[in-house]
Amino acid sequence: MNAPERYEMFTLPEGVRKISIVKDPKMANCLQFNIQREDHTIANILRYQLLQNPLVLFAAYRSPHPLEYYVELKVQTAPKTTPIAVMREAIQSLMVEYGNIRSAFDAEIYRLDAPAGEDSRRSARPAYGGFGAMDTQSNDFGSSGDMGGRGGRNDDVDIDF
Repeated sequence: MNAPERYEMFTLPEGVRKISIVKDPKMANCLQFNIQREDHTIANILRYQLLQNPLVLFAAYRSPHPLEYYVELKVQTAPKTTPIAVMREAIQSLMVEYGNIRSAFDAEIYRLDAPAGEDSRRSARPAYGGFGAMDTQSNDFGSSGDMGGRGGRNDDVDIDF
């Protein structure tokens, strides 16, 4: 069979950056972000968030081929700002938004897991140990000051421009 190995959909090859940026020579103030090992899910969320910004004139994405595991996200902005600035802003606001959703989810799970008679509004770690790969209650969450970095780790969670 000619299909690539399934792990290639998720594993970033050595020496390949998660995001590469290409200037569009035909459009003013426009960049194309090539995001490796991602699909329509993240591209559509980013596109939607970018279009909420009134300084974004154009935001669209495409997946070049089903067997190529990256998306191309093109962003054009008004001259007052840059595509990189609005992309950073969109990512930061999505991190806050999804962090709030996760906190609400964790609180509800904790409330459901709490024995009868306990105060369910208490803010403590859920009994099941949290949901997902990120631990927002640990001391190293967001401590590196970069865009979602996890301290000194260099993994797919870090977004470097």
